Amino acid sequence: MREVSTNEAIGNEFSFARLTSPITPVLQILNVSPGLIVTVLVVGIDLWVAGIAAGLLILGTFGYWLSWRKRSFWINAENELEVTSGIFFRRSRQLRISRLQSVDIMRPFIARVAGYSSLKVEVAGGGDSRVLLSYLSVEQAQTLRSKILDLAKHEAQVSESSSIEIPSDSEWQWQRSVPNPLLVASLALTTSTYFLIIGVVVSISFAILDPFGGTGLLTFALAIGGAFISLLTGITSLFNFSIGRSDRGIAISHGLITTANYTVSPTRVQALALVQPLAWRLFHWHQIVINVAGTDQGSQKSGPRVLIPVIHERDLSEFFSEVLPAWNLGLDRDWIAADHTAKWRFPWQARRLAVSVNPDLLMFRTGALTLRMSAAPHARIQSIRLTQGPWEAMLGISTLHADSVPGPVRLRGRGLKSGVAAAAAISELDLMASARELTISENW
Repeated sequence: MREVSTNEAIGNEFSFARLTSPITPVLQILNVSPGLIVTVLVVGIDLWVAGIAAGLLILGTFGYWLSWRKRSFWINAENELEVTSGIFFRRSRQLRISRLQSVDIMRPFIARVAGYSSLKVEVAGGGDSRVLLSYLSVEQAQTLRSKILDLAKHEAQVSESSSIEIPSDSEWQWQRSVPNPLLVASLALTTSTYFLIIGVVVSISFAILDPFGGTGLLTFALAIGGAFISLLTGITSLFNFSIGRSDRGIAISHGLITTANYTVSPTRVQALALVQPLAWRLFHWHQIVINVAGTDQGSQKSGPRVLIPVIHERDLSEFFSEVLPAWNLGLDRDWIAADHTAKWRFPWQARRLAVSVNPDLLMFRTGALTLRMSAAPHARIQSIRLTQGPWEAMLGISTLHADSVPGPVRLRGRGLKSGVAAAAAISELDLMASARELTISENW
């Protein structure tokens, strides 16, 4: 029987050098044009300014065209995504698909209107471990994404078995969407609500102190503006939110103006937190945020930070059983509460502070107005620290930190009795060592 190579098994459509779409230079210049137009309007419109602006646009378009002509990509025989680029100095990069962390489709507004997408591929490694292919047609981006995911899964199967099994097409095993009216209502009761309350209180105070001035009205207008901008940003980012599970991982898509499609391996979810703002308690709503390995959270093109923007408490058990079944958040926990002296250091949240060291997860409770319950599997915690400031030293308490990858989730237990915190840290180190011994593979 003839041995089947990986490229033959997956398909060789991308095994030769290809360029991105010919419209790429036009889309790139359109992305920077708004900034140039604003600059021209600020400086003032006259013949010289218009001529300089036109010259910059022509020069920029030519530069983008040269860059596009010199940039090509393909999947080579070693199952690497190879990208060559450079006008004066040629540069070649190889990203091993066997070390794939994520392959996401991004659709900025201008490219989306024109029917094009960007494909971001990220593998395990240092800071130069990602590549962004801009721009591809929607069909080409989806096809290349499917090919890369199939290659990653195929190599994982080969590494675990001597026989080659060609993966079948991915099908949804479970899917859930967040209704847009529910999303808008929930976001209106978070940050924007706090902005509005603070703004009203401050504006009324200024109006009483200075009834004939305009300070109170200005403060109120700023509060309303901040609330509106916060609400609008959240809605446009998380609009049409959908999450699903297939044999390729967890698929997340969202966005109104700019759409994003992520595929996340469950092994890359390093930590998560259930977040419940004050106004959500009446409706029993929660938001789930995550830390994902292999993403640059400081970048505008970072990976997913929200697992689901709003979910009712009664649906949490089903949600976790479908998306992250190994994360048993629903079990009864033995919580180590903060010491009674913690009320002098954390007066608003001392009753809430607690830590749970269990065989499967390390969990923390924090928060006063906004409640948070954070968790991480022992095998995915990078290190354990104990810190103690001067005030905490006087009270005999310490803070237990569990370090994770960058992201919105912070794992720390405040207000613990120093001896209790040290014992919890030792127990967690033992559980971390045992969990890593049992972790056989981090394949996709």
